[in-house]
Amino acid sequence: MQLISVTIEKYAPPGNGLGFYQGKAVFVAQAVVGDKLLVKIEKEKKRYIIGSLSEIIKAAPERCQPSCPHYEKCGGCDLLQLSYADQLSLKQDMLEQVLAGSGTLVPATVIAAPRTTAYRHRAIFHFDHDLRQIGFLQRRSHKVVPVPDCPILAPGLQKLLSEFSENPELLLSGISTCYALANSRGEYAAVGCRGRFSQRNLKVLKNISETVTEDYGFGELELAAAGFAQVNPQITAIIIKDLISHCADSDVIAELYGGSGTLSLALATVATQLTVYESDLAAAARGRHNLKRNGFENVRFIGGRVEKSKLKSNLNTLVVDPPRVGLSPAVVEMMARSSVAKIIYISCNPATLARDISRLKDLSPSLTLKSIQAYDMYPGTTHLEVMAVMER
Repeated sequence: MQLISVTIEKYAPPGNGLGFYQGKAVFVAQAVVGDKLLVKIEKEKKRYIIGSLSEIIKAAPERCQPSCPHYEKCGGCDLLQLSYADQLSLKQDMLEQVLAGSGTLVPATVIAAPRTTAYRHRAIFHFDHDLRQIGFLQRRSHKVVPVPDCPILAPGLQKLLSEFSENPELLLSGISTCYALANSRGEYAAVGCRGRFSQRNLKVLKNISETVTEDYGFGELELAAAGFAQVNPQITAIIIKDLISHCADSDVIAELYGGSGTLSLALATVATQLTVYESDLAAAARGRHNLKRNGFENVRFIGGRVEKSKLKSNLNTLVVDPPRVGLSPAVVEMMARSSVAKIIYISCNPATLARDISRLKDLSPSLTLKSIQAYDMYPGTTHLEVMAVMER
């Protein structure tokens, strides 16, 4: 094990500390600018080193005591060494760095989360059957860190975690992973998985529902534990409010990557015609169900490859909310070729957002980036949700 002494000089995306050793850049998670650290070399390349914090030789004045006793090992959070104000400042700096790197110079601000604890309503629990433990994965590892109590879990998920911890029979059932979801009322859903995630490997857990309902003010959504759902309902509500504001003058709207209809329900209240595309057929079926159960008849919810979407010539606004990998070249080209006047791009990955904005502007010079707004969906972590608005 090789240890080196490093002083952290600045932050680098997505929020790691950056120092230098013998001319090489050294990236260290959980670091604070001004820290003098003893760093363990995890990976060394010609020009840089990836390290992990082994010992704090001298702490920076801004370093805080993490609020979670599991923080040192658990891979769930990575910014608890900073005050919340400093977390927001770091995230804004990282976002601006990423955007500037792709030629985007629009000012961006970060909307703070209403709360920094008990906000997480979706989680993946991992089981260690040999040690009969349940928790989260260790940082940079597949080992399970036992976490009987997590400060960022919503009450429903904390209750579920406690029930798992008190039920050792479940730890022997062959389930390796549990996908769990709680709503704002404290109700929860969960589904187990044997081995790699797939519909075939999913297993219904005894006496536990596979779905919960959530309401963001536009109708009741049914959400599946094994599907996608937003982590933070309070921030999601703010995002939806801003989205509707941007769509106020639109009557013909299309949405790509519609999931189970979280945004679609809200968009259906302002559009006379809404067409939603979703690649995951199970999610598309649930999205159709959610729109139908709330009485919306102005929506077509289409399951199939998003790349094959057919955008109408009279389309006013296009909303896209892709996964972390961002848009495929085919989807970027389709969007650039369209005559849509406004594109609203919602992303959980600023790097792929910046890349795709650059590609869209290159393919369609008439597109102008009007605004970027970031939302702190995941306090205590380096992750950000971002909304960009482009217009012709």
